[in-house]
Amino acid sequence: MKRLYILLLLLFIVNSLNSTSRIDNLEKKLKTVVAEEKIKTFNALSVEYRYIDPDKSIVYGNEALALAIKFNDNKQKCIAYDNIATANAILGKYEQSLKYYSFSLESAEQHGDVDAIINDLEKIADVYNNWEKYEEAIEYYNKLMKIFEFRKDKESIARTFNNIGKVHKKSGNLNKAYEYFLRAIKFEEDNVHVLLRDDYLHYSEVYAAIGNDDKALEFYKLYTTIKDTIESALSSQKIVDMQKRYEEEKAQRGIEILMKDKEINELELRQLTLEKEKNEKELIALKRNQQIEMLKKDNAIRDLELKQTRYEKDEIKEKVETYKKDKEIKELELGKIELEVSKQKALQSLYYLIGFLLLISALFGFYQAHSRNAANKELAKVNEELANANDKLELIAKTDPLTNLSNRRDMIEKIENEQKRFGRNGKSFVLVMSDIDGFKSVNDKYGHDGGDFVLESLAKLMQSVVRKQDVVGRWGGEEFLILLPETKLEGGRALAEKIRKNISITPYVFSDKKIPVTMTFGVSVYNKAMDIDLCIKKADEALYKGKKRGKNCVVISKPDEEEQSSTEIDIDSFSSG
Repeated sequence: MKRLYILLLLLFIVNSLNSTSRIDNLEKKLKTVVAEEKIKTFNALSVEYRYIDPDKSIVYGNEALALAIKFNDNKQKCIAYDNIATANAILGKYEQSLKYYSFSLESAEQHGDVDAIINDLEKIADVYNNWEKYEEAIEYYNKLMKIFEFRKDKESIARTFNNIGKVHKKSGNLNKAYEYFLRAIKFEEDNVHVLLRDDYLHYSEVYAAIGNDDKALEFYKLYTTIKDTIESALSSQKIVDMQKRYEEEKAQRGIEILMKDKEINELELRQLTLEKEKNEKELIALKRNQQIEMLKKDNAIRDLELKQTRYEKDEIKEKVETYKKDKEIKELELGKIELEVSKQKALQSLYYLIGFLLLISALFGFYQAHSRNAANKELAKVNEELANANDKLELIAKTDPLTNLSNRRDMIEKIENEQKRFGRNGKSFVLVMSDIDGFKSVNDKYGHDGGDFVLESLAKLMQSVVRKQDVVGRWGGEEFLILLPETKLEGGRALAEKIRKNISITPYVFSDKKIPVTMTFGVSVYNKAMDIDLCIKKADEALYKGKKRGKNCVVISKPDEEEQSSTEIDIDSFSSG
């Protein structure tokens, strides 16, 4: 007995070495083969790993299955199904095993492959038997029986009777087991040899269980006789086979060692070459990075010089604009003074004329009347010119020179007037604070001329959307403030949203370049006695929230007591521009 165990151990070692060698060869082959040959290699690896690593067997089986489906190779597809099912059965995953055996059976039935159908039915029955679902196992063995009876295959019929008997024995139904074993023995008596050594042991156990000791002893003797004969034959032949395989493996390992040494030398040489190439590339990259850094520094210096030049240019432009404005104001003031002088001279002339006329009134009455009319006309003309000059000065003082909108001073004055009117009639008004998104980048990219173009364009667009009674003003820089008299909060939000949409869809083309422009809006309402600065601050805070949310949006600042009635402003009444 000890010799048999040693023999079996040696046999297992040799088989393991053979399997490892076959796996190595197949995995090397996998790197070179393509298409249909690759499917066969995946399936072969799945078979090799079946008992060594069933999980890996399933992986290779799935690889084979995917390629078989792609190339419409039904035979290899069925083999893949079988491999995956078998590996799952080894792992005890009977549901998965049955699933893939069912796929294989379905494919075999579609192609009319009877041998494959028989194989799948038999394996499904075996899985149910191992799973201890005996009724299902017998059901599939009976399906097999019908095929074998149709084909008149006595050997397969006998084997199936024998298998059904084993299932009944395993389930504890010894009478049924005895019935099917008798049927199998009848075929054996007709010289249809289907019983194996372990079958005799099953028969002996069943006969012993039902009380037929003679038959039990008879089959047990057959079992032990065949067992001794097999062990004797194996102990001689297997040793010869093992010795032969050992010599072959030894020679193969020697060749593989030489090949691996060669591969190692080649890899080391390749590694040295790659390291040399890597060092050369790193040196080139280092030089290139140094050149890039120098170019970046040069570009940075140029950018600073360019920004300095732009800054100086902007300063000069601002000074010129201030000088022009101061000059215009001075000229208007001088004109006003000249008109005052002319007015004084005219009045003086009138006084002289009146005195003179009083002296000669009796003699020159008609002449007196005529001269008085001419002086009055001249005085009226001077007064009109003086009033126009005053109006122009007032307009300049209240108007932004770039956009022709109300400036901060004028907007505050108009808001104060609206506040007084609220005190009289109690009708709320809305302030909308807005700011151009990313305006600094517009100036940096397109210059201040481009920025001025955007400011002027937006001023015109906003004026075209609001009502006649609404006021649009430039609050400072890229900020605008809109006053909406007799308007509630929701009406102000609707108007701001309409302006925002018009701005975002309008093209702004400067020097053949399209400038992307969006604005963010903050809306507050004056619907109770409060400080104007607080109302402006609320609109500004809402604008800041909109900037934080991502810009190009409208945010309202809800008052403490928001009115629930409908808005006094109808968005459909606005001009579309």
